[in-house]
Amino acid sequence: MGRVKSLITFFALCSSSLYTHAQELGQMPPGSVMRMTNCSIIGDRLNFGEILERARAIEFDENAPNMIYFRRPIYASPEYHQNYDFQIAQYYSSYDEMREKRSASGNNGYGRLSVSCGPGYVATNVIINQDELEDQSLMTTRRCNILSGAGRVAVYNRLRQAAANFAADSGNTTISQMWLPTLGGPMNRGFDFVYALVGTNGEELMQRMDLFREGYRPFRGDAGQVFSCDRASLWSTNRVYQANQ
Repeated sequence: MGRVKSLITFFALCSSSLYTHAQELGQMPPGSVMRMTNCSIIGDRLNFGEILERARAIEFDENAPNMIYFRRPIYASPEYHQNYDFQIAQYYSSYDEMREKRSASGNNGYGRLSVSCGPGYVATNVIINQDELEDQSLMTTRRCNILSGAGRVAVYNRLRQAAANFAADSGNTTISQMWLPTLGGPMNRGFDFVYALVGTNGEELMQRMDLFREGYRPFRGDAGQVFSCDRASLWSTNRVYQANQ
């Protein structure tokens, strides 16, 4: 599909003035609400591309999420590849909006797609930096822990500075996000947040990875380490629906 310019302020979900004010103060904005579920394609009649095409053809109404993305794993854990084919991410501006819209629409939205999905779980999605996003791109996710003595705001500010340095030094504006688990999911998850990087397109994300491979480091000064992460997973991320487009 063609390039659709949408400020990844998808997050029309947070007012831009509140977002800007929080950045100026070095505080962490409230973020949007992201509901995720992992799914398997039933049978072998349809592939992921056909499922995606069918999903995009659905006529969504006023009770639809603000945005829907399908994420297909490219390099993920063996367990994920064995158990699931893709992930659905739905975005809301608040928990109350999620409650209201899901109560009105019911829970059967994807039955017509020949997929079976597991229980949903919810995270707050905090945007570190914003840019335009194409309909299809690449994304990495890493599970991270906040080190002793640090906090979420310290991590947010560190990631924000890294994004600013990447942009200033190389022009790379890959979108950075913090996903903070809030509802559902494993009881003993073993991580504090997910660090997600989304290229405005696939090329940009790969260029950022190459910058790091070639020795570029975005952190400067004497700031100490405030978080640690495990190995990244790589996903194809595909926009299914966005309100007001």
